[in-house]
Amino acid sequence: MATKLRLARHGKKGKPYYHIVVADSRAK
Repeated sequence: MATKLRLARHGKKGKPYYHIVVADSRAK
């Protein structure tokens, strides 16, 4: 659930940026 909140925050101004955050959280 934490990944969804993070991607939404970064995805608001940077759509491609939120994708990187989600991938990093998933890899962990």
